[in-house]
Amino acid sequence: MALGAGILVSDSLFSDATSLLWLAGAWGITFLLAIILHFSSRYERRMLFGTVVFLNMALLGGILYLAEREMVRLDWPEEESVYIGTIIDVPHRKPKTMQAVVEVEQMRAVADTVWQKVGRRIMLYWMPDSIQGELECGNRVCFRANVSRPVSDADFSGFDYGLYLERQGIGGTAVAYVGQWQKLDTERPLSLRLRALLWREEIVDSFRSWGLKGEVLAVVSALTVGDKSELTRELKDSYTAAGTSHILALSGTHIVLLAMIVSWMLFPLRYFRGGKQMTGVLVVLFLWLFAFLSGLSPSVIRAVVMYSLCVVATVVSEDRFSAVSSVSLAAFLMLVYRPMYLFDVSFQLSYVAVLSLLVIYPSVERLFHCRWKLANYVWQTIALSFAAQLGTLPFVLCYFGTFPTYFLLANLVVTPLSVVILGLSLVCLVCGSFSWLLKGLEWAVLLLNGTMKWVQGLSGSQITSVYFSPFQAWLFALALIFVLLYVARRSAKRLIGSLCCLNLLVATFLIERFTPAEDYLYFTRAGIYTKRERNVSRLLSDGSIYQIKELRVVLADDVRWRNKQTKERFPLDYVYICRGFRGSVKDLNELFRIKHIVFDDSLNENFKEQLKRECETAGLAYVDIGETGSYAVMIK
Repeated sequence: MALGAGILVSDSLFSDATSLLWLAGAWGITFLLAIILHFSSRYERRMLFGTVVFLNMALLGGILYLAEREMVRLDWPEEESVYIGTIIDVPHRKPKTMQAVVEVEQMRAVADTVWQKVGRRIMLYWMPDSIQGELECGNRVCFRANVSRPVSDADFSGFDYGLYLERQGIGGTAVAYVGQWQKLDTERPLSLRLRALLWREEIVDSFRSWGLKGEVLAVVSALTVGDKSELTRELKDSYTAAGTSHILALSGTHIVLLAMIVSWMLFPLRYFRGGKQMTGVLVVLFLWLFAFLSGLSPSVIRAVVMYSLCVVATVVSEDRFSAVSSVSLAAFLMLVYRPMYLFDVSFQLSYVAVLSLLVIYPSVERLFHCRWKLANYVWQTIALSFAAQLGTLPFVLCYFGTFPTYFLLANLVVTPLSVVILGLSLVCLVCGSFSWLLKGLEWAVLLLNGTMKWVQGLSGSQITSVYFSPFQAWLFALALIFVLLYVARRSAKRLIGSLCCLNLLVATFLIERFTPAEDYLYFTRAGIYTKRERNVSRLLSDGSIYQIKELRVVLADDVRWRNKQTKERFPLDYVYICRGFRGSVKDLNELFRIKHIVFDDSLNENFKEQLKRECETAGLAYVDIGETGSYAVMIK
């Protein structure tokens, strides 16, 4: 908790690395003070010792976070430059380009011959070139492009893509057009992660050689090795509406299922002396092998680390809270390794889900017991799904604003079918792809997909647009924690704490309900939008002239306003000039009485500068959204 608090505070307060030395000095002081207090035998100083240690861990979190952030950021040249790098990701096909993460090794100016060391990662988009062939994971490439941090339009969309990439360890984006990139013959020694990704591609190719295709291939690839490139938007939406989208992303669920399958296979070892410990070791080794075959993705590594520590805890300790301590230790170690994991939504959801299963599930599961094994299985599955959904609910409503209504029903089917699909896939990979095994695998996937689509089609299958602010999500989580503490040990203070949080939560909803919502007009993405709270609508007009209450706006993205004449100029509040515009500010000024001109980021830079000079000559106010990504005007 202290480490995470330090990371959050550093992200909020420190925009650059100038504070790194101050934090390091403060950390050294608190470290020495903690040692002095530790050897002090005075009992009344115990609270001071705890406070100093907490502060020391918070400072450590801040230092690690700032150091990692500086390893990602770089002041890229404003002009086009030449770069050499290695593709460290499996390329993905986009509508017009290919996309992959490239580790940039060197760069130089176009007119220069001196190379500079870089050591940063970027997201590269390149146009396919039949002459150069296809780029693959591990290939080295030389390209000429303009690398920059993506423009943030968080004010409009609520999502800062540049910040998201930075927290993934990616410092910029670039586009290389045909003729501006070349595949190099020299190869760099493959890292362990690159070898793992290539192994994963070979496994997916094996699935294709079995004759799997379409949605069957997509689900098998996602469930077994975490390759989601074949998943369609419709299939993802079906699983999301059913509340089972977690099954399509390798996570703790898959690790637990695989551990169960391997434990069943190794069950005879338990009859020998030390068999329990040997089974745990073999299961952990298998899971690390699976993590390698799945490409060493962070979510899988996170889950395997958690499971490994839990196995160690169960072997060396009989304390029933050892699993919770193991999960906390796993989170601590991963945050020390990469502090930016804290901002990863999957990181947050996975740890909260596991903690919910460890804390909430036992209380729910003991509410019902039956002598029928089938009834017990159904109840245990319901209890597991309920515990995970309840624990992650504040985060889900904060990030996604949706809630699957029939998640309990869907998970009754997902769990057994996932075991069948994983088991059959592993048997086919190890023993051979027999036709009857492949038929069973195909039927299981088709049944799983059909069930998810059926659940999606049920009336009211998904509650949408129920967003919590971060403050509301924390209030809801605190209320839930107080309730769980009250259930564990009844106390009036805990009940009052829960009621206070719930009342404050209701008060925030009432304030939002009775606070008049403001309407805004947004110029962004070469379009004109209206926005109220989170509801966004794009305006459409055949004539490119819009009347929004008292505002009059023109979208200039074609040649229709060139060389036109009028007897009387039409009054306009805004002209939004985007890619495709042909003409000049003079042409527009002869047709309209313009108050403001907005320039889109899609315009050619030289053309944009020419238009700006025309605005200055004519005395027109203008705004360039190249740095902000959008421009907002309140509609009164």
